Amino acid sequence: MSNQKMPPRIVTERLVIRCWHEDDAPLLRAAIDGSLEHLRRWMPWALNEPSSMDETRERLRGNKAKFEEGQDFTYGIFSRDEVEVVGGSGLHPRIGKGGLEIGYWIRADRTGRGLATETAKALTEIGMRASGVSRLQIMCDPENAASRRVPEKLGYSLIETRVGDTHTPDGGLRDTAVFELLREWA
Repeated sequence: MSNQKMPPRIVTERLVIRCWHEDDAPLLRAAIDGSLEHLRRWMPWALNEPSSMDETRERLRGNKAKFEEGQDFTYGIFSRDEVEVVGGSGLHPRIGKGGLEIGYWIRADRTGRGLATETAKALTEIGMRASGVSRLQIMCDPENAASRRVPEKLGYSLIETRVGDTHTPDGGLRDTAVFELLREWA
């Protein structure tokens, strides 16, 4: 999947989904810092938050470099006017040959509005048109009902539930539901 090309900017009905820039750090910090309790329950990376503004800028520089090199495609989810980070998403080549994983998170005060579904739908359409991609996956904690509804609404099939394959914030084991959508070759 190396050197794959993805659009740096996608506009949907309510959102701008685009490659992160270093200057997005203050907006990203506000979204994460205001949502830590919500995010820590579901997102392993949130256990390492809060980060400093400098660490956030560095992470965004690294994300942009990987995006431009075609190695990993991490997107910010912004309001249409781009004055607020609504969440984050991405197309990640970490599930093996021919596959991309879609990940997403939405800030706590914007959940329940279909924004994750709108984002995942846009990335599903992009991913399915990408050269060499034959399948997409979305993974989530089976207990996260809102996150689980996203792939179900988009026609993904539950292909497995990995039992005890990851950890909860308090160190316990938790499961992972794996949803997949295969490219329909005409």
